[in-house]
Amino acid sequence: MSEPFTGVSGLIVEPGKNISLVLAVLDKQKPLCDFLKHAASCSEDKGLTLLDLWTTRGEFLTTVLIALTVQSPETLKSFTDCLSKNEAVKATSFSSSKWIGLAVESWGFPALPHTGRVLVLEKGFLEGFLREGWRLLGRSLGLALYHSAFSYGQEIASRLRALGLEGKDLLILASEVLRHLGYGRVYWEEFTDSKAIIVVHDSLECKSASGVPGYESSILRGIVAGIAGTVWQVDKSRVEARETACISRGDQACRIEVYLKTIGR
Repeated sequence: MSEPFTGVSGLIVEPGKNISLVLAVLDKQKPLCDFLKHAASCSEDKGLTLLDLWTTRGEFLTTVLIALTVQSPETLKSFTDCLSKNEAVKATSFSSSKWIGLAVESWGFPALPHTGRVLVLEKGFLEGFLREGWRLLGRSLGLALYHSAFSYGQEIASRLRALGLEGKDLLILASEVLRHLGYGRVYWEEFTDSKAIIVVHDSLECKSASGVPGYESSILRGIVAGIAGTVWQVDKSRVEARETACISRGDQACRIEVYLKTIGR
């Protein structure tokens, strides 16, 4: 068992071998050893060889990535289906490499929603951007950030849904995504068919804007609104999101309320 580096994507190198990859998202409350025993039993007499296994334990979930060789696509699917029967498993996915000896870990690791190129911004740069942007543009900056972030939230939710996640499981993994991306610790305090209440601890965005008059969360507010809208299966015009507490104003945590607008409102 190996410990993976923390990145957006990774390469698995096994010279001369046809590599396939299997991703499993597990309930952290379930013993990892039970899943590993189950995975070993799933590999017996199936014409496959386990090459390596990586695991990362987040605040809510455990993510396991398995590299293996298989005799056929049917064998890979059979192994993945077998893993899915374990009670700890929330979602699974698999892929086969197009190259001999090399595979690209295409889900992102830890559990990120894609392997697109990522720009890492340190707090100092983000703080300068938000403070100077707000000084020069005021609420116009917040409006642009909110709408861009809303679209990104939709993308996060859509990609997690493609893993087979829905409802509470999707929201929990979305929180893991946002935590790994550095936005803060996101908790869905309430989620119904028309209302969501989200509490965010240690929001980097709002901490960077601490003391800026009139500032309210725009990036994180947009992301969670986009996620909620996707779960509700409505577009941006049907979603309203407002921040009722913010660490930039001295509160202990940020609180965002998202509502589904009624038709004609």
